[in-house]
Amino acid sequence: MSPAKKTKYDKLLALNKKIGENFSAIDHPGMQYLATLFGRAGEDDFDEIKKKEPSVTRSEIAAGMEQGIRDLAMMLPAQDVEIRSAALSAFRDALSSEYPEFIERDKQRLAKVLDRGHIRSENEYYLLQSRLDEIEGDPQHEEETQRLWEIMDNYSG
Repeated sequence: MSPAKKTKYDKLLALNKKIGENFSAIDHPGMQYLATLFGRAGEDDFDEIKKKEPSVTRSEIAAGMEQGIRDLAMMLPAQDVEIRSAALSAFRDALSSEYPEFIERDKQRLAKVLDRGHIRSENEYYLLQSRLDEIEGDPQHEEETQRLWEIMDNYSG
């Protein structure tokens, strides 16, 4: 008998726990805070939310968790390049091991927006913002950074 297929919600829970685990290995107070924040995600959270808001669904919570994952780069310590680099590496490791299709799907969506040259929705704006947060300040990505800013500056959403 094959194991039950993991839902998006299940994958995001596992991803949050892995991010927390990976961040706990980085010796920086901000990273320890994020390790605690992400590491404590669990099934109990859904039950608590359900008590307060009975109509909420797992897919709605998963959408919020996914946005939190995209916003993560923005929360990383910007002033310390070494810590930020270690955190991004730990984050990518967690994504690769727990939810690799998230990376692939976002790459495809990002490529479509860049090819098109304009943003069609708020979700696409946040996708570009997330990528910008990840690469801004890295000289290897200067051209991509400029392109992202150009597209984002023209969005009127």
